[in-house]
Amino acid sequence: MFNLSTSTSVFRKGFYLRSNEASGEISIFILDETYDGDEDTWEEHSARYREGLENEFGVPFVAENVGPGADIPAFLTTIATVSVPLWSVVIATFFLGKPLNENLAAWIEIGKRIKSFFGRPVLLARHGASVVAVEVVFSEMGGLPKSIRLLSYRPVHIGDPDDLTKYERSSKILDSAPTVNLGYVRHIFEIEADGQLFRVSVDGKVAKAIRI
Repeated sequence: MFNLSTSTSVFRKGFYLRSNEASGEISIFILDETYDGDEDTWEEHSARYREGLENEFGVPFVAENVGPGADIPAFLTTIATVSVPLWSVVIATFFLGKPLNENLAAWIEIGKRIKSFFGRPVLLARHGASVVAVEVVFSEMGGLPKSIRLLSYRPVHIGDPDDLTKYERSSKILDSAPTVNLGYVRHIFEIEADGQLFRVSVDGKVAKAIRI
């Protein structure tokens, strides 16, 4: 079980441990592929890797740790959502479990920005994972529904069942796991779209859905 309480940010072993996503924010974590446990060479290689990411994507990255206990170094950036009208309101309404029947195309626009990072090993926090989950529901339905509503959300351990039929229905919308746990998190959503119910898992950039 995860400790889902949000703590203040602290420094540990050169990483900046931050609290969860702010309202409307979407965090993208790219795992540091240079990490091999050899600290004599890793810092130099890691700095070059980060510089390469910033050149590739044209955005700044900061060092993060997404592994509780054993370090899992990653680099964090946040994607701009200001050009998407009322996105902060949309995502807040979604996680309140209220129906959404406007601005549904915004999920697709934000999804394209998230997927632009998928050429790298990516982890997502709750907001980014929700965009991927909603897009999967749209795909299952063959287009935009008239309305969507979040029924439940839970972050589970990656060691928990991968088979989505093994999970019981839930009505709880939980907080995101702390950033330092994200290396071991799978996101589970239950979403209603035009009266049809879906359970969706998001593990990094891999997502799948079933009807329930």
